[in-house]
Amino acid sequence: MPVPPLSVPLSTRLRYLAMGLRTVVGGRPGGFFIPYRHADSVGHAAPAEYPAAAAAFERAADGFREVLAAIDDHAEALLTIPDSAPPPSPRWGQLWFPGLDAAAAYALVRRHRPARIVEVGAGHSTRFLARARLDGDIAADHRCIDPRPRAALDGLPVRWVREVLAVDHLPLFTALEAGDIAFFDASHILMPGTDVDIILNRILPSLRPGVLVHFHDIFLPDPYPASWAWRGYNEQAAVAALVANRALDPVFASRYALTRMQARQRSAALAAIPVPCPDRESSLWVRVPRA
Repeated sequence: MPVPPLSVPLSTRLRYLAMGLRTVVGGRPGGFFIPYRHADSVGHAAPAEYPAAAAAFERAADGFREVLAAIDDHAEALLTIPDSAPPPSPRWGQLWFPGLDAAAAYALVRRHRPARIVEVGAGHSTRFLARARLDGDIAADHRCIDPRPRAALDGLPVRWVREVLAVDHLPLFTALEAGDIAFFDASHILMPGTDVDIILNRILPSLRPGVLVHFHDIFLPDPYPASWAWRGYNEQAAVAALVANRALDPVFASRYALTRMQARQRSAALAAIPVPCPDRESSLWVRVPRA
């Protein structure tokens, strides 16, 4: 298990230490330890960019610009959302679903008017999706699968499934049709049996063409931030392969739009939206292609 740096709060570091010790001594697992005798070479081999994903995003750049234009089209509604607000209202002053991620989600819901939304990992994103539905008079069946959301869902027009994602939830996704949304902000850890394993190998193959899929904490075409190495995330390497091999059609990528398209400088709405930590915006939207 990666070790949290000193910049991480002491309580978090101690908790991770306890989880790691339980794991390596054979107690109740608190994570994953994978012996690999060449592990000391991996840091030097980490990519500076995923070039095939970058090429896929470049091909999709016109569509990305359409999403940015849709954000500006909804500037008035977006800018009524305050920096701080009591639950269950959305607010810009939070780190978990900031700035461009929230604005893009809002604009895409208004644009596609989904009949169904299934969200894995809920909280601040749920509040923005619900606001888009409210403002657009969109009567969607919105389900949230999360045993413990980061932000309270009470008072939102959603159906909350207080469970960890499991294969038993597959029928919720097979019911989605073109324009509906499968929204994932899960553990970001791809290991046999994890939620990411279920998402990539059970849910995605079952989705109908035209379904919109969202992944959060995807920094493609860049690697994960170096400061996040201790988290052990590995989801985006698998997602990069799906995008590069055209198994998923890119719709929008926050990281690419900000770093390669100067999105914040080109959008009056984005320039006016407060962002507590600009390097955290990391939504990836894709569409299930037609066979």
